[in-house]
Amino acid sequence: MSQSERRDRRGDIPWTGDTLIDFGDAEVELCLPPELYERDTVGNHFIAGKSRPMVENQLAEVGTLAVARMVDLGIYKGGSAVLYHKLFAPEKLIVVDRVAKPVPSLEDYAERQGDRSLVIAKGVNQADADALEKLCAEEFDGQPLDLVIDDASHLYGPTRASFRSLFPRLRAGGRYIIEDWSWAHWAGDFWQKERGGPYFRDEEPLSNLLIELFLLCASSPELVPRVRVDYQQIYVERGKESVEPGFELSDHYQSRGEPAPRFGPARE
Repeated sequence: MSQSERRDRRGDIPWTGDTLIDFGDAEVELCLPPELYERDTVGNHFIAGKSRPMVENQLAEVGTLAVARMVDLGIYKGGSAVLYHKLFAPEKLIVVDRVAKPVPSLEDYAERQGDRSLVIAKGVNQADADALEKLCAEEFDGQPLDLVIDDASHLYGPTRASFRSLFPRLRAGGRYIIEDWSWAHWAGDFWQKERGGPYFRDEEPLSNLLIELFLLCASSPELVPRVRVDYQQIYVERGKESVEPGFELSDHYQSRGEPAPRFGPARE
């Protein structure tokens, strides 16, 4: 499939209502918590933790960008892997998750493709720089990435580690998208009084990373020429400046000698 054919497919999404996309050989149902936790992928019916506005906002950001090589962090129930494989039709998409337990329906879907265009890397922590390095070396053979989407831990430390590893591997003009960055600021008792439950309670908000990305854009526009944000996603454009995987963000922004402002973990 040519790059123009890949781009054209994005404007013809086979929506069936606002929560179901029917690709023929696979369906992707969009669900948000708490329903997401209660639904399972069965057969060719895949569950993805997204909403229609999230998908449409991603497509609007990526636009006509040619996506040949892509990494998706966070597999969960397999729906996002199928969604991106269908929407972007990349030459190769690597999907990564720290949980080693397989998703049989996704394994079957990938095998049916018969071309290794979808590579499933289970048991790989998004913060493991060596593992990501090995995957990229083996699967992309030194070629730059076009798109990275992080829908994995939603935690500051691992998300920042992945960014340090994968953002330098994007080509100029490529995009890095971080989902669900704003959980510490969502309204409602669960997020504000219960602090997001035991998973999020003692964690730093992802808004700390957003602050650093804004500072990168201000200080090093040749590295990060643009950062855009909506209520759920951060979109970072890759600039032309060369930087090595594992780069330290604070080495590339200035703040008059002051540390970047940051939120701490939730307080009791």
